[in-house]
Amino acid sequence: MVTAQSYEKLSESKGKIIFIDVRTPKEYEEARIPGAVNIPVFSNSEREIIGTIYKQEGKRNAIKEALKIVGPKVLELYMQFEEYHKGKNRMVVYCARGGMRSSTVTALMKELSLPLVKLEGGYKGYRQYINEKLPLLVKKFQFITLYGKTGSGKTDILKRLKNDGYDILDLEACANNRGSLLGDIGLGGRYSQKYFESLVFESLVNAKNDILITEGESRRIGNIVMPTYLYEVLINSRKLYIETSLERRTEIIRKEYLKDGVEQEEIIKSIERLKKYINEKQVQEFINGVKNEDYDNVIKDLMIKYYDKVYSSKGKTYERVFNNDNEDRCVKELTDYIFSEK
Repeated sequence: MVTAQSYEKLSESKGKIIFIDVRTPKEYEEARIPGAVNIPVFSNSEREIIGTIYKQEGKRNAIKEALKIVGPKVLELYMQFEEYHKGKNRMVVYCARGGMRSSTVTALMKELSLPLVKLEGGYKGYRQYINEKLPLLVKKFQFITLYGKTGSGKTDILKRLKNDGYDILDLEACANNRGSLLGDIGLGGRYSQKYFESLVFESLVNAKNDILITEGESRRIGNIVMPTYLYEVLINSRKLYIETSLERRTEIIRKEYLKDGVEQEEIIKSIERLKKYINEKQVQEFINGVKNEDYDNVIKDLMIKYYDKVYSSKGKTYERVFNNDNEDRCVKELTDYIFSEK
């Protein structure tokens, strides 16, 4: 008999759980439970074939095709599951809705002496849980939001705070975007809205205290739109401002955007998007500067002529301003101020 448990029940249990996503690589890439590993029963193309047969010839023929595909893969699937079982981890399998894929794999591996649990409702059940719990979870925290001009080092400060044991919500990391028109340079593929919300949930549910430090963002972060319940909490949060000199902002942006492996062409392609907002002559000057590797001047001009105007924080009231020309000192002053107030 296949054992199925809800995500809520599993989250209450003790011990390490490894979620195993048996959906296709395409489904997995779009959205998944954070930390889940992908052991697909079918490839992207195989699932399409089965789906087509199901629509044209019915369920029975689709099942026959599925069995024909899975049969030769049983040993390979077993070996992959066995690897994760070696660490005595509890393995929880899920597919899209907790249907045939996860049920079949769970039953098969159980017969082969690998104790698997099926996630009740599959990924859809997990999403329902997130949709219900995340709006409630957000309300449990006192948010402190850091604002400042582009390149003021807010993200680095958050990372430092996290390393020092403080609870943070790094919205840009959850969105895989730095929160600006050029914010995806060097970061790879975009995250989906669903995966963003899952990562936000993970940050909150793993927080140890009720004070959460985050960074001020527009409601839209790249292709992600912050849910209303989260955005309104940030708008009404305690606000601190990070002041950083132009020279240091230039240094921070150069370090962040010009990492090893970032192609010049990717930077130019991103700058070309600015044609919607500033004149083509100025955009071409930025592009020429990149081609000539005159990065510092390009960065300064972009901040003065574009970023500082578009991403202005005017109209907000801040409790206090902190200078970030020395990160160690800035982080210490921040934590002393925030936690001496509690």
